[in-house]
Amino acid sequence: ILVLLFVAAPLKAQVLEQSFSDSEAGFRISTPSGQWHLEPRGVDPGPLRAMIRFESALDQFVPNVTVRVTELESPNVKAEQALRQDLEALPPSIEILERKKLQAGEVSGFELLLHDSANRKVFQQRFFVAKGKSFVITCTSDKESYSRMRRDFQKILDSFAIL
Repeated sequence: ILVLLFVAAPLKAQVLEQSFSDSEAGFRISTPSGQWHLEPRGVDPGPLRAMIRFESALDQFVPNVTVRVTELESPNVKAEQALRQDLEALPPSIEILERKKLQAGEVSGFELLLHDSANRKVFQQRFFVAKGKSFVITCTSDKESYSRMRRDFQKILDSFAIL
C-alpha cells in the first residue's frame, strides 16, 4: 500500500502561472507560480492597472507587484526626464540603492532598487517610456523578506512586455 501511495502522490508542486494583458494600457505580465494572485484593477482603474499579491504575509507585510501606466504630457518625453519627475515625487525617506539603464529596441528605461528607511520596505522597480506612456512595475516587500522574494520578483519583471 505504501508503494501505491508514493506512486500516486505528485512529486512536484503544480506551478500555476497566470498571465494578464491590458490592451488599452498596452502591456502583458505574468505571475511565476500559484503563490501569486493577479488582481486586475477594473474597467477604469486610473494609472494603477494591475496588482499581483503574494498568497500570505511575510514579516507582517504581503509582498506585491503593481503596474502603473501614465500618459505622458508630451510624446517626446525621454525616459530620463520622466524618471526624474517620478523620483522627485517620492518621500524623502526613500533612497536609491541601485540604478541601471535598460534598452530593448526602441523602448528605453531603468531598473531601480529603492529602500524606504521609514517603513523598512524594498522596492525593485522597472521604469519604461514607450508609445507616449510611462510604465512603472514596482515589486514591494519588507526589507527582511526581500532576499526570499527576489527570484519571484525577477520572473515577474522579466515577464512584462509592452504590446
